[in-house]
Amino acid sequence: MKFKIVFILFLAFIKTFCQEKVTIDDLYFEDGIAYNKSDNKKFTGILQDKKKRNHIKWEEIYDNGSRTKILVYFNIYNRQVVCDEFIFNVKTSQKTKHIGYSSDGSRYWETEFDENQKKKNFSFYKSNVLYTYQEFKNNKKHGKWFCIDKQGNKYEIEYNNGKKIKSQTIL
Repeated sequence: MKFKIVFILFLAFIKTFCQEKVTIDDLYFEDGIAYNKSDNKKFTGILQDKKKRNHIKWEEIYDNGSRTKILVYFNIYNRQVVCDEFIFNVKTSQKTKHIGYSSDGSRYWETEFDENQKKKNFSFYKSNVLYTYQEFKNNKKHGKWFCIDKQGNKYEIEYNNGKKIKSQTIL
């Protein structure tokens, strides 16, 4: 059993780190599908754009020609930091999630989108603790909202179609 788990992890590692890395000059696109110019096959791998000093500006991850993820980088004090991550539905090519990161990694925020590309919910974390959670419907405040203020007080607010229904402090 241990051998099977190790073997599966090994294969996942190989697939992740041995993906082909190319530039935009190596690909062409037809109907939103990426093809490798060298063999005219659907591209699976990583498309990169780099700055002059070989710092990566962004990466797009493709699987069988479809974009699954975009990573945008910042270079701070000669360290490369992921700043934004966009995740896409492979079947529809629509953005399903956007994750943003602070430069020191202590804070991040996550936005999920519905099938119409409208904001569904938003979460903000600080030191892996949820500080804000917001729900939306048709781009209006809807559902339960949660937040922690600077003094550490916790609040819950409920909205219905953009209108505040109730607000309470959580002990």
